[in-house]
Order: sequence, then C-alpha cells, then structure tokens
Amino acid sequence: MIDTIKKHKQLIYLYGGALFAFMLVILIAVTSLNGSPMDSSLNQFNNQTALDLGFAQVTWYATFILTGITIGATLSYFEFKKLGWDTEILFDGLLYAVPLAIVGARLYYVIFDPTPNYNSFIDVINITEGGLAIHGAVIVTIIFLIFFTKKKKIDFWVMADIIAVGFLVGQIIGRWGNFMNGEAHGPAITSEFILRLLPNFIETNMTNPVTNITYHPTFFYEGLWNFVGLTGLLITRRMKLFKVGDMIALYLIWYGLGRGLIIEPLRQDPLYIFGLKANIVLSLTLFAGGGALLLILKRVLFKDQKYYVEMLVTHEDDPL
Repeated sequence: MIDTIKKHKQLIYLYGGALFAFMLVILIAVTSLNGSPMDSSLNQFNNQTALDLGFAQVTWYATFILTGITIGATLSYFEFKKLGWDTEILFDGLLYAVPLAIVGARLYYVIFDPTPNYNSFIDVINITEGGLAIHGAVIVTIIFLIFFTKKKKIDFWVMADIIAVGFLVGQIIGRWGNFMNGEAHGPAITSEFILRLLPNFIETNMTNPVTNITYHPTFFYEGLWNFVGLTGLLITRRMKLFKVGDMIALYLIWYGLGRGLIIEPLRQDPLYIFGLKANIVLSLTLFAGGGALLLILKRVLFKDQKYYVEMLVTHEDDPL
C-alpha cells in the first residue's frame, strides 16, 4: 500500500489538489447561500455575488468558470511536460482560445435564442446576465486549434486529446455556476426515490419556497455524466488503448450522447433550430455523430498514428 502511494504520489498530489480546490470553491459558494432557497418570482437564488469590490461585482457564475479554466489549464500544463512540449505554447494558446471560446459560446446562444431581444451590437456581446452555450465554445476552440497547432508546429490530434480532458474539467466545474444562478434546471421532480438520492443542499436550493416544487438539477446530472467520462479518460490514457485523436472523438461521443439523450430533454430553457431543440439536434449529430465518424475515419485515413501513450517522453514510473 505504501509503495503504491509512493509510486503514484505525483498523481495523488495533482488530482488531489485539483479536487480540493474545486470542493473548497463549492463549499464557500454553498455557505454563502446560507440555506436560502430559490427566489419564488425569478427562479434564482438571492445571492449570486461571490465578491463585491464596490465598483464591480464578481459573480459565482464567473468564479466557477474561471476555476474550471484554471484547473483544466493546470492539468494541461503537466501533460505538456510529459510530452516534452514547451509550456509557453499552452499559455499562448490560452491567451487566444479562452476569449474566442467565450465569443463562440455567446454567438451560438444568440443565433439559437428562441426569444431574441438584441437591439444593438452591445446587446449581442453582453454576457453579464448569462447567455452562453458550451457547444459554441467547443466548436470555435477546435477550429482555432487547427490553425494554432499548424503555426506552432505541434500535433493537432495530441493537442485535441489534451483539450478533451480540459473540456470535461471545465464543464464539470462550470455547471456549478448554473446552480448558483438557479438556472438551466429541469421540470419538477415527481419521484421520491430521486429526491432521496440528491444531496440535501442541492434539494434545498432547487426548491421553490412558495410552490414547494423541487426542480431536477440537470447541472448535477451533467456533472456526474462528465465526471464518469473524465475518470475513464484519465485512467485509460496511460494504457496502450487510444491512438492520438481518439480521446477527442470519444469526448464528442460521450458528451454528445449525455447532453442529447439525458440532459437536454429535461432542460426547461431550450434553444431552437427549425422548431427543434437545438442542443438535442446538435449534440446527437455534430457531437456524437461527428465523434463516431472521426473515430472511424481516423482508422481509414490515418492508419499509422501512434498510441497516445507512445507520445510521452517522460514516464518516471508514474501514470500521470
């Protein structure tokens, strides 16, 4: 047991530290709610502010998004070192990718918003009251990576595999911002069995105090789904199972199926395309379908790709 801990101590420190940071932010956020339920008129919590600077306020939504980006970037940093890549490339990429991802997430939301009310360019880019969609962020980021990796002369597929892990980390953590806003939830829970499974603080804060209706915490369901996917990738990426580019394809399949078949059918705030729920259509076609197609085509067009684990230059008997 002791030998196993010593062998994997770097792994334990890194993932343990990331988990601790994540749980600490959740603890502080939930404590700030002080048990206050959803506002009965707005279906949102009364305290969405993480930090009041006087001249500006930092919301919990932004805090969780930034936490997700930070932890995802940290894991990517250590993966760059394992690959023997210059970590400055990562920071250069983040400098452009993060703003572009936000722009992509906002444009996707604006395009498919069923109740558009944008009277100016400022209205279109105004994200202070929400209105972001992860699908747009993922699409724009992948397009950006095609050009960025070519310019930096690094393998696009390896970079995409690293980003797949980062996407899952960011989505798991970022969804707690929806929880703090009391948004993106599902319909009323009618099953006592489901209610018993929910953590008490989630049930309390997803309950309307006037109607006593408890809403499905779809953010929590999506987070659990993504956590299973993330755990699977982290465990298996050090095995000789995946060739470069497989993990981004598997991410698209896993996330697409979970979002399209489980989460979006429950969501009460859908975006629409041609009268259909946009996120269901795009999750199942663009994500799941595209990921499956990518996984197949890679084995036809890129037969000589290496296994991902063979790209690592530092092992040190540590699966990290």
